[in-house]
Amino acid sequence: MARVKEKKLFVDAVAEIIDPVSGQVVGLVYRWNTGERRKRWSGPKLEIYKLRMVDVQAGQHHPDPSRSDE
Repeated sequence: MARVKEKKLFVDAVAEIIDPVSGQVVGLVYRWNTGERRKRWSGPKLEIYKLRMVDVQAGQHHPDPSRSDE
């Protein structure tokens, strides 16, 4: 049976992407309701970085950050 693709309805930020040299937050890792994860950079992409997990509270979902209409 073919797998039905679930629609992305909401997203949670699950980790901050940290520049190991400056210690600055340079992006976020998001997890959608579908389970898919994606990095979103606030500046140039780094090849070497650290992740700092953030506390995701149930019910604190956010609209998809890649959509400008929300």
